[in-house]
Amino acid sequence: MPGRRVAGAAFLLSVWFVSALNAQEPEESAREAVEQRVFDEQRRDADRDRAAAMIPFEQVLSAPQDIQLNLAYARQQIAGGDLKEAGSTLERILLVDPALHDIRVLYGLVLYRLGLFDRARYELELAVDSGRLPMALRAEAEAYLNRIKYQQRPTRGSLTLTTGVDWDRNRNQAPSGGRILGLGIEGVLSPESRRNGDAAFVLSARGTLVHDLGSQEGHSLHADVTYYHSDKHEVDRLDLDAVSLAAGGTFYVGAFSITPRLRSGFYWLEGQDYLATYGGEIELAYRWSPRVRSYVTVRGDDEDFRNTQNFGVAALRSGRRLSSRVGTEWRISMTQRVSIEGVFMDKNASRGFEAYERYGVNAQHSLLLGRGAFSLIGVWAENSHYDAADPLITPFIVRDEWLYRARATIGAPISLFLPNAPEGVKDINIIAQYEYETVDSNIFNFDYDTHKAAFLLSKRIAF
Repeated sequence: MPGRRVAGAAFLLSVWFVSALNAQEPEESAREAVEQRVFDEQRRDADRDRAAAMIPFEQVLSAPQDIQLNLAYARQQIAGGDLKEAGSTLERILLVDPALHDIRVLYGLVLYRLGLFDRARYELELAVDSGRLPMALRAEAEAYLNRIKYQQRPTRGSLTLTTGVDWDRNRNQAPSGGRILGLGIEGVLSPESRRNGDAAFVLSARGTLVHDLGSQEGHSLHADVTYYHSDKHEVDRLDLDAVSLAAGGTFYVGAFSITPRLRSGFYWLEGQDYLATYGGEIELAYRWSPRVRSYVTVRGDDEDFRNTQNFGVAALRSGRRLSSRVGTEWRISMTQRVSIEGVFMDKNASRGFEAYERYGVNAQHSLLLGRGAFSLIGVWAENSHYDAADPLITPFIVRDEWLYRARATIGAPISLFLPNAPEGVKDINIIAQYEYETVDSNIFNFDYDTHKAAFLLSKRIAF
């Protein structure tokens, strides 16, 4: 029974690696924010303007030749995330005085953020070719010109490398009360089954390819492969290697997009073949506005668990797993995003006590703090109800439990601390993560809580 309990921990760990890689998602935001120093300056200026008073549009309309007023208004619009309107304001300023090349750079960056790459490239090249830009601003414009060239390539790739250490106060998910049921009889945990705090070295590599199909709508094909390795210091039976593969495409019809994907995953515990999954998913999304997007995702997987030396009954978990997610993402501003998602899952298995229905909800908030720093806060609540009682634990109680989780992630590029670091180093992101997780079950074998922490270094390479 303790072996089955740890097998459950092993399976959750095999799924957990996806959550660990979520630390890379804010890394993408941080990477963009590093290149956003000009926008940061505009927001700070706009904050000062707002401290005095918000500029009404009527005031700008009555003074179209007042460059400083119009620039302050554009900063106000940028700070509020109204990039399209800010672009129009900056365009009016350049009609009044085309020689304001610093403002032309800002206009080019706004066009870039709007995805208007050809127009952005024209404005930035015009500003660079003028020869009148300060050195720092010229470097900023040239950096964006390189990004535009990258974005306009029909096939783009990236590789994200992450390494570091993590720590789990209860790596084997030992019951909080120190008690365990076996054949309906209550007992005390054996020494090897008690709570084990353990550290691990982690390493991941994620490669992504995107191919633009050249359509006006923006259809694309994409594929990614991820490798994850976790080497535990003490609980070697939970040493994990995992490989996931995915390939699909995104196709647009007006405000709708549809994204089908094929997926597979392969997992090894302590070097032994543990799990193979094969399946796919389809996502239907609708963009209500530039700031709000809703989606529905349906996914199906066939999970083939294999018995190993330490987990001799893992094969009982084999079977199909169906899941669906419904959520909405809201970009509050250029620096903040909130997402709320509902989840339902139906897991089939060769034994009813390994099959379950699960539903839950999660919410996440991401925030760019400036100069590449970011934070990500998430909360989860999930209920799992199993199909049958496990006779080896107790034949009279069908397992039912709630899982609660809260996670906080914060990160920043090395350039925030070492502005003069070499180019190949300054964009490495330092990521720290803390998580608390607890399970409230009607069978005290499965009651547990744990604290987790991770310290990671992550670098993205585009090609």
